[in-house]
Amino acid sequence: MIEDKNVKANNENNLTKENKKYKTLIPKVDIVFQSLFGKNNPEITKSFVQAMLGEKIEKIEINEDKELIRSRPNDKLGILDLQLDINNNEKVDVEVQLLNKDNFIRRLLFYLTRLYSDQVKRGDEYEKIKRVVLIAIIDFEIEEMKEIEEMEAKWKLIETKYREKVLTDLLEINIINLKKAKKEYKKNSNNEKAQWMLFLDNPESEEVQAIMKENEEIKEAIVTVKEMSEDEKMQRLADLRWKAIEDEKLIRRAGYKEGKEKGIKYGREEGIKEGRREGRIYNIPI
Repeated sequence: MIEDKNVKANNENNLTKENKKYKTLIPKVDIVFQSLFGKNNPEITKSFVQAMLGEKIEKIEINEDKELIRSRPNDKLGILDLQLDINNNEKVDVEVQLLNKDNFIRRLLFYLTRLYSDQVKRGDEYEKIKRVVLIAIIDFEIEEMKEIEEMEAKWKLIETKYREKVLTDLLEINIINLKKAKKEYKKNSNNEKAQWMLFLDNPESEEVQAIMKENEEIKEAIVTVKEMSEDEKMQRLADLRWKAIEDEKLIRRAGYKEGKEKGIKYGREEGIKEGRREGRIYNIPI
C-alpha cells in the first residue's frame, strides 16, 4: 500500500513537471550567455565562435577564468563573458552588452589591450604574442556606427591618410548591433552571423523557428536553452538580471528626459534674457 502511494506521488510529480510551462531564457542576458557558451557546451560554443569569426576552427580552448590578470593589486579588474584560444594563434573575447554605459569604447580598448599585453612576461619574446580579436555584441546604437547600415563593423589600426594601409592585424574589434540583425537576415537568410544574433535576441521568434530547420547548431543551442530554462534557480537569476537591466534603462531614459527638459527651459530663459538685452540696445519695447 505504501509502495502504491509512492508510485502515485511520483506520477503526480512527473505530470506536474510535464504540464508546467517554462519561460524560455533569453540568451543575450549575460548570466544565460555565460552558461550556454563555455566548457559545458563545447560544440555549440565552437559553432557560434566559428560563425562570429567567419573562419574554420580546428582547435578551440575555452578559458573558464573570466578575470583579466592584474599586474598590480590596484589595477582595474575586467570580467570577460567568453574568452578563447583559437587554432593556437588567436585569442578571442566575446562580450555582450545590453546597456550603453559611459566610456563603452574605452572599456573595449581596456579589454583588448590587456588581453594583448598579458600574453608576455618579463624575458618573453614578442614573437609569442597571438592575434587578439574582441567581438562586442551590443543591443543599442552607438555614435560610431550610426552611419553604418550593416550589422557589423570591424575596427583596426590604419594609416589616417592611406586608409587602406593597416599597421597590423594583431588587434581587431568587431562590434555587432543586435538591432540590425533582422534587416541583415532579410537581405541574406543564409548569413550565419545574423542567424546567431536573432537566436541571442529571441530564440522563440518566427525567424529563429525557420532557421533551426536548416541550421543544426542553432537547433542544438535552442534545445540546450530550453533545458536550461527548466532550472528554477537559473530562471530566478535570469529574471533578476533582466529586471535590473530594464530598471537601469528606465532610470537612464528618465534622466535623459529630465536633462532635456531642463536644457530646453534653460535655453528658453537664456533666450528671453538675450532678447531683452538686444531690445534695450536697439530701444525695442519688450
